Amino acid sequence: SQLVASSPAQNVTIVNATTDTQNVTSVNATTDATADTQNTTMGKPTNDTQTAPPTENTTLPLTSQNLTSSLANLTSSPTLSPDVTITEELVEEIPEDTITTFYVMADAPYSDEERYHLMPRHIDQLGDDGEFLVHLGDLQYAVVDRCREGAYYEAKEILKKSRMPTFVLPGDNDINDCDSMSHGEEMWTKYFGSFDQRWDHSFDVTRWGDLGESFSFIQKRVLYLGLNMIGGTPYSWTEKSNRHRKHLEQVRALFEEHEGKFEVIVLLKHADPGRNHRDFFGDGDRDGLFIDMIRRLGKPTIHFHGDNHNYYEEEGEYGVDNYMRISLDGESVAPPIRVIIDVSKPNPVTVSRRQSNLRVKCCSDGWPRLNDDD
Repeated sequence: SQLVASSPAQNVTIVNATTDTQNVTSVNATTDATADTQNTTMGKPTNDTQTAPPTENTTLPLTSQNLTSSLANLTSSPTLSPDVTITEELVEEIPEDTITTFYVMADAPYSDEERYHLMPRHIDQLGDDGEFLVHLGDLQYAVVDRCREGAYYEAKEILKKSRMPTFVLPGDNDINDCDSMSHGEEMWTKYFGSFDQRWDHSFDVTRWGDLGESFSFIQKRVLYLGLNMIGGTPYSWTEKSNRHRKHLEQVRALFEEHEGKFEVIVLLKHADPGRNHRDFFGDGDRDGLFIDMIRRLGKPTIHFHGDNHNYYEEEGEYGVDNYMRISLDGESVAPPIRVIIDVSKPNPVTVSRRQSNLRVKCCSDGWPRLNDDD
């Protein structure tokens, strides 16, 4: 049997114990052994065509003392190669990736001009820096398109050309405003249900059971909530109330389950919140509703929605300093907005409308504001 110890570019000792000679012999680790050699000798490094020259006989009696001494020399050599180091000393700590860039759009296409020209151009011109895109709903104008299947198909064909994973939420024109709500649900599910799964991505997305249009995930310490919450007059007040109640329960459970795992909250949905949505948001004074929950959490919460078709900002609504709401442009009059979140900063959220003539007051240099001049 053989006991072998080695280290890079070092001379090592091979202890060869045989029943007929009981010799201990040392060799250079880089010397090739030949099949007919029974006793190994100490030699210089060789190439493939050279053999090691013979050296002085270093045969020692095989005793426990000599064996222990030989092995000790292997592990305590004073001339260890400089690249033989403790593993921990070579490992560099990799900085945490704290920055996420994504895009958001809404309320398009509403016309053939958007469908065949403007919206495809906006999708084609999206930067390569985005990790994902979210469409907040209203992918047709129900009054004109009448929820025909072709309208859903055409919008799907535009969005599937996105170079980044794309999430789609329903708007009132997609389901609620159809002559048949069940037809709208069927069409939306067929063409946009779990739309992000067309791309290979690593987001750990949770779908919400019978609220299958809604989703959530945490990415780089940001909690994203995508909700099926639409504008317009509800098709069914009972259905709307039950859906809002279930959303509220799900959000509350997520806040509790992931406590300490996120620093920023992003709320994504279609509706411009009004009186039909107070059963979810509250009015700032009702315990247990969304606004009350984020006030208690104290984490920056930015809310993007469509529905109004005009860009505007509401900061500190309901008297909650850590809440910002932004309504997006509709009808393809502007490209999807770019959002950058860096959780390592005290003002982590930056928003750009991506055109020099389109301003962002609240968040072009980061939000929450660090002082009144920001």
